[in-house]
Amino acid sequence: MSSSFWSCRSGSTTDRTRRALRLENIRIANFRNHSLLEFEPGPSITVIHGRNGTGKTSLLEAVHFCALTRGFSGNADRECLAFGSDHFSIKARFVSDRNSTTEVRVLYTSEKEKQIFVNEQEITSFSRHIGTIPCVTFTPPELSIVTGSPSERRKFIDSAICQHDRRYMADLIQYRRVLQQRNALLAGGMDHSSGLEGLEIWTQQLSSLAASIVLMRRDFISRFSIMFREIYSWFPDGQEPSIEYHCSLGDNHSGETGTEELSSLFNERYRQLRKQEIHRGQTLAGPHRDDLRFFNDGHEIRKFSSQGQQRGYLVAMKLTLNRYLFELLGERPVTLLDDLYSELDGEVEEMITGSLASCGQVLITSTEMKSGKGVIPFSIERNI
Repeated sequence: MSSSFWSCRSGSTTDRTRRALRLENIRIANFRNHSLLEFEPGPSITVIHGRNGTGKTSLLEAVHFCALTRGFSGNADRECLAFGSDHFSIKARFVSDRNSTTEVRVLYTSEKEKQIFVNEQEITSFSRHIGTIPCVTFTPPELSIVTGSPSERRKFIDSAICQHDRRYMADLIQYRRVLQQRNALLAGGMDHSSGLEGLEIWTQQLSSLAASIVLMRRDFISRFSIMFREIYSWFPDGQEPSIEYHCSLGDNHSGETGTEELSSLFNERYRQLRKQEIHRGQTLAGPHRDDLRFFNDGHEIRKFSSQGQQRGYLVAMKLTLNRYLFELLGERPVTLLDDLYSELDGEVEEMITGSLASCGQVLITSTEMKSGKGVIPFSIERNI
């Protein structure tokens, strides 16, 4: 079993492959089970090891906060407070091979809630920070991307695109605002003509935004799938992975379509659904109802694969995302892999660890100390 496919390299020059963003140091206080912790990872692979419950995942989550302004699970920020504390703080310094430095400070208090400072300047819109620190994560609960509801898969694709495309993020934010207004109008009833006129205005806006979002999602899947097949090719028996995007317009409209045509199709679809939407008080079509489906040799992995296979599929997706962001940004993202080695046999574990050396800075948690070329171990228990 060759390990070369697992490399995050993409055929670029050696210098470009090595270019990476990396965490230089981080200091966290009163965050989950850490009253105070300082951490300086290595430039390549750092394995954070220790017993369960010692705060390994919390350390990765603190890095995630600095990159994506939120924790792993989507829980309320106050749930990250250490027991008995009314505030937490995270301060991190990221350096780039492009000779730039970014300092991020996250403060949370019961009174002011969350504040984020980038190079000492407070940011008032957290969404504007997304993409400043490109970051790829794998956590065991994220298996729901493969096995869970469509909303989990939409979160995956939205997060991936938002890290490199600010137009997509802007359209997505505006789409959610318009959707909320349209749903409020539908829920309030349509007993007079002014209500129908207002619905038409929101529908036109929603159709245009929906078309833009769907086209960008399709473009992402097209490019991502090519890289994913290459990275996943190590699986035995010649398995061929594939990803399908299912639009709420139906499979008849899954081909290449321009923005104006797709917008018209959405507008027509809303016209067809008007009675149902008024009856149910909600918008029944659009990107917020789309889904991704994952396959192995034509078999849907959610239905026909073991948990171990599903886990391997998701890990391969996350490594593909590392390469995808690198291709677009020209710089490796920081990669956070929580409990990576669980359910992996020794051969696969060794192969993955060796190949991660070309993926930029990678932080991995494990209950056991790991070694290997370029691997730096960090004992969480000796540093708390």
